[in-house]
Amino acid sequence: MTRHAKTARWATLVAVVAMATVTGCSGLIEGGVERVVEEAAEAEGENVDVDLDSEDGGFVVESDEGSFSVGGDLPDSFPADVPLIEGEILSASAMESQEGSGWAVQIQAMGEDAFERAEQSLRDAGFGESEESYSMSSGDMEMVGLANDQWQVTLSSITSEGVVSYTVIEL
Repeated sequence: MTRHAKTARWATLVAVVAMATVTGCSGLIEGGVERVVEEAAEAEGENVDVDLDSEDGGFVVESDEGSFSVGGDLPDSFPADVPLIEGEILSASAMESQEGSGWAVQIQAMGEDAFERAEQSLRDAGFGESEESYSMSSGDMEMVGLANDQWQVTLSSITSEGVVSYTVIEL
């Protein structure tokens, strides 16, 4: 099976799980959705374990090829040497596979200068420009890409919303 076909199947499974989680499934429905997704994956030759958590709206999908999780808490696997701005975590996800790992975190930050503080915190921790680095702003949207020896971080924010987003990938 091609890599594209596997990716499309994974995306479909994750979308089904995400929809079930967002709708706030009860325990009985939650178990049914988990079973349906796992059986659908098995029919395609994939060994997948799905765990929905309707209380916090999160879910975990694990297979022999890796895992994907989404929730309202910072994943345990999030790199400790990537500083995050203080605030409420709105969403956090992790994707781990043999090819590498990546995380996405959205934080409701306080203060108008949240993006600048988040960027400075990364720079203070040793993140800086690399060949893949960039910086842009348009209206009240700001974005910068910084890296250290181990991580590439894309930091973005829509100033009027006060949400700072981090996308971290392993180099």
